[in-house]
Amino acid sequence: MGIGGALGASEAVALLSRTTGEPYQLAGRLSGGETGAHRVLAPGGRPLVVKWDSVPRNRELRAEALTLSERLRTEGGWPVPRQWAIDAGECLFVVQEFMAGAPIELLSHAVVDRILQLHAVRIGLARPGDPDHWPSALLRTLTLGCEGYCRHESLRQHDRRTALLVARIEEFGRSISEADLPGTDIVHWDLHPGNLLGDEGGLTAIVDTDFAVVGDAAFDLMMLALASLAVPCAPGVRTRLFTEAFDDLGELPAQAYLAHLFVRLLDWPIRRGRSDEIQFWLDRAEGMLTV
Repeated sequence: MGIGGALGASEAVALLSRTTGEPYQLAGRLSGGETGAHRVLAPGGRPLVVKWDSVPRNRELRAEALTLSERLRTEGGWPVPRQWAIDAGECLFVVQEFMAGAPIELLSHAVVDRILQLHAVRIGLARPGDPDHWPSALLRTLTLGCEGYCRHESLRQHDRRTALLVARIEEFGRSISEADLPGTDIVHWDLHPGNLLGDEGGLTAIVDTDFAVVGDAAFDLMMLALASLAVPCAPGVRTRLFTEAFDDLGELPAQAYLAHLFVRLLDWPIRRGRSDEIQFWLDRAEGMLTV
């Protein structure tokens, strides 16, 4: 559940070619993401998407996510790409098939219908032997923050309002336990419109399952509901998403998921100096968090 990959794109693709003994060509960076995914041409000109990571813990999590993503695809019928790992020693490559469609710019009822269908079939899709990082990882983002994302220090240093907010979240995080956050589903972990691809009003693919985990699938619905506040939506879509996300969710997990998401949504623009985005999410955090 983090971000990594110190190699530049050209250097990484050259390493991929050396490791596999096959010529890969860099075709450009894909739009819509903050952390980087690149389109490459495999031998014969087949388009693929390549990501890489040199952070040891991230490499472990990405490898685990590959298994969960494939289960979403084969058992849950999710339109996620086939993907596989290539270990280059100093970094792990995750290679994915290139999926048709463009990032969805309008959340429609048709897209929400499909998302809710897919949501239902991944409930309880975890298995007893799956790694279970969900409760401890989520609590860490509330109490301490993480290295590559959900950094508390950025909120603590930005201004008085963000400092007060992160102090409240830390206190709340210390008051709950792992047992308060059960989950036996497969969670995308970054389900927002930028990771939904569409064509002619429909959903063609869900991408960026890089850090899929075992946990509570309601988390994804809450993230999508929050994200809908910042993107164009058909009439009634936002209300529908918030109803789906909150109606069957207890107050404690709801506040835990909101607290995590607001740290994530504020840390990123603070570190990039996006003042309008900071103000937007801070106003909503102060209005929605009751902890």
